Amino acid sequence: MNMTDVIKLVNTNRGTGKKESLSRMSLLMKKLGNPQESLKYVHVAGTNGKGSTSAFLASILNESDIRVGVYTSPHLERINERIQINGSEITDEEFIRLTEAVAPLVEEVERELDEVLYSFEILTAVALAYFSEHNCELVILEAGIGGRLDATNIIETPLAAIITSIGLDHMKVLGESKEQIALEKAGIIKHNGVVIFPEMSPSIDDIVLKKARSEKAVPVQIRQSDILNVRLSEDDSVFDYKDLKNISIQLLGRHQISNAVLAIETARILRGKGYTIEASAVKNGLMKAKWPGRMEKISEEPTVIIDGAHNPEGIEHLKNNLLRLFPDDKLIFVVGMMKDKAYMEMIRTVFPQAKKILAVSPDPYRGFDAEETAQKIVSEGIPAKAFESVESVINNLKTSAQSDDKIVVFGSLYLIGEFRTIWK
Repeated sequence: MNMTDVIKLVNTNRGTGKKESLSRMSLLMKKLGNPQESLKYVHVAGTNGKGSTSAFLASILNESDIRVGVYTSPHLERINERIQINGSEITDEEFIRLTEAVAPLVEEVERELDEVLYSFEILTAVALAYFSEHNCELVILEAGIGGRLDATNIIETPLAAIITSIGLDHMKVLGESKEQIALEKAGIIKHNGVVIFPEMSPSIDDIVLKKARSEKAVPVQIRQSDILNVRLSEDDSVFDYKDLKNISIQLLGRHQISNAVLAIETARILRGKGYTIEASAVKNGLMKAKWPGRMEKISEEPTVIIDGAHNPEGIEHLKNNLLRLFPDDKLIFVVGMMKDKAYMEMIRTVFPQAKKILAVSPDPYRGFDAEETAQKIVSEGIPAKAFESVESVINNLKTSAQSDDKIVVFGSLYLIGEFRTIWK
């Protein structure tokens, strides 16, 4: 095997139908020797904010000298990003070795059940085996889609479960309403566990609380009223939370403060379970945390911010953050989304802030038609232009943008990853 073979197995569209249980995953892990049983976890689910919250928490644990594995998805530039220990990605050699070990077991499961495993199930098995081999003291495990039937939910009760947000995304799999989606994501709450979650809406909060009660789990809800003295800039955000003052984070946007607070409360839970996590480690970890592609500034003159906002909740956060950061500026937007999204509805959200919009498809097969999208935008009174590739968009911007322009790139993480790579 080489890395091309690995990616074909763990990052392609494969799998049989809609999942009704975790039986495939359970059998695969059993054949692998159930490595997940040797580990302790923080399990993270939510529509938006999973990766940022995981990054904040991982950085706090790194500052506390705790050996922490982190499993996230998707990746921006290379698949190794998804499996890390204390900030170091899995090497190609180890990725290949572990995938070679898992691949024949995948074939056995598929023969025995007459079903095809999803790539995410296989990748999750590889990650759990890797973390077990390397004796991680704790693993931050980010769910892929949903929670109840997600491959990561093969674990027993985690030390803490985090639900970051509930929004409308992956509705064909999770349900047509926020309440249905909340039920799926609340599936990570386990017997006698702990769940940390923010204030959302009465109906969503009630679903989380009912699930916690049914599992005899302790609910810890973040109160926005405990977040004080918020100061936002293009370079950082500063705030107070309970007894912690002047907390500084590099991840931009008001919503990232909420994600940071989820990490703070989780660290407090872990401290109560025997982990040594000082207040100084919390503040330093939050300050050092990075999560590429989410309200990330990658250029100064012109200012370029990239953000993987690709669903209604994410777009709303983006709009509000831009209004706070650039209240008096008209912005140049670059957008690329998948054609199965309500992309025009989301693009319209930024119309009031737009000087012009540049459209590019993030994927030749699944992405929207850039030319058609640009025409629709123009027909609604906003200057727009279509481009054939991310490289051509960047060439245009580097030759035409003024040093004081504000450029915001948003949409599919495929677009964000490619833009970030080429811009550098």
